[in-house]
Amino acid sequence: MRKAVVKVDIEYIAMKLRMSKSTVSKALNDRSDVSVKTKEKVQKFAKKLNYTPDRFARAMRIKKSNLIGVVMHEMRHEFFVEIARGVTRAAQGNGYQAVFASSEGSSRNEADLINDLISRYIDGLIIIPCLGENPSHLKELAAEARPGVIVDNYIDGIDIPFVGTDFKEGGYIATKYLIDKGHKNIALILGRQELSSTPERLAGYSEALNEAGIAVKEQYVKYGTYSATSGQQLATKVLETLPEITAILCANTDLSEGAAKGINSTDRKIPEDISLLDFGGARFTAVNQKNEEIGQTAVQILLQLIKGEKVPEKIIIKPEIINRNSVNIIS
Repeated sequence: MRKAVVKVDIEYIAMKLRMSKSTVSKALNDRSDVSVKTKEKVQKFAKKLNYTPDRFARAMRIKKSNLIGVVMHEMRHEFFVEIARGVTRAAQGNGYQAVFASSEGSSRNEADLINDLISRYIDGLIIIPCLGENPSHLKELAAEARPGVIVDNYIDGIDIPFVGTDFKEGGYIATKYLIDKGHKNIALILGRQELSSTPERLAGYSEALNEAGIAVKEQYVKYGTYSATSGQQLATKVLETLPEITAILCANTDLSEGAAKGINSTDRKIPEDISLLDFGGARFTAVNQKNEEIGQTAVQILLQLIKGEKVPEKIIIKPEIINRNSVNIIS
C-alpha cells in the first residue's frame, strides 16, 4: 500500500507544532511581533521538512509578489541586454525579482503577456513597447492606473511614466563629433519615420549642421527599417550615388552592422575611407544611450509608483560619445 503524500504547507507545520497558522506565517516571514525562540523553532522545523513557500498563493492572499514584469518587443542585441542588466540589479537591490518576456514585435503578444503577468500578481510593469503598433492595451493599462513604466519608445497620448534617452541630443553630439573631426558631408540613416525617435535624431543632426554653417541636404538623409539588410542597402546606395560622403551616422546597431557590409562591398575601409558612427552599438564609435542607467531608473520610478508616490511624467537620460576608432580625421 502506497504511503500517502503529505502536503507540507503552513497549515501542516502549524498542526505539527501546535501553533496557529498566523504565528507560523509570521515566524516564516521573520516578523518582529513573534519571539526569536518561536521563529527559530518554526524555521528549523520548516527546513527539516524542505518546506518552500507557495509564492503564487501568498501573492493572491496579500496582493503582492515582489515581482516586476518586464515586457520587451525583442531581446536580440546588446541594447536589451543592458536594459535587462540595469533592471535586474535595481530590482534585486530593492528586494524584488524581475520576470522577462519578449513580444517578438507583436502588439497582440505584448497585450497577452501583460495580461498574463498581471494575473500572476506582479507588483508593476516595465514595457519596451512594439514599434509603431496599436497601443490600445497600453491605454487600458493607463486607465486602470496599474504601476507601469514605458521605456525607450515614447508613445504620445499614453498616460504612463516614460524613461528614455535624449534622441535629439544624441543626434546632435554624434553629428558635432563628426564635424569636429573635419567631416562636412555626413549621411544619416534612420529607422521608420513614424517613430518618435526618428524626427528627434534628425532634429539633433540638423541643429549641429546649422550651428556649423553646413547646409542640411535632404538627399543625405535616408529612412529604412531597423535591420542590417536595410542598413546595407541604404549605405551602398549612398556611396554609389553620393561619392562626396565621408561619414555615415546610423540610428542603431543593426543599421550600422549592415552599413559596414555595404561599405566593405564597395571596396572602402572603415575609417580610412568612410567613418561610421551609430547609436547604442558596441563595435563602432557610438552614442552611448546609457541603457543600464535607463533600466535602473525605470525600476526606481516603478517602485515609487508601487508605493503610491508621485513621479515625473518623463525622465530623459543624457547620452555621451564612446570612441572606438571608427571615425577618421579629415584635415
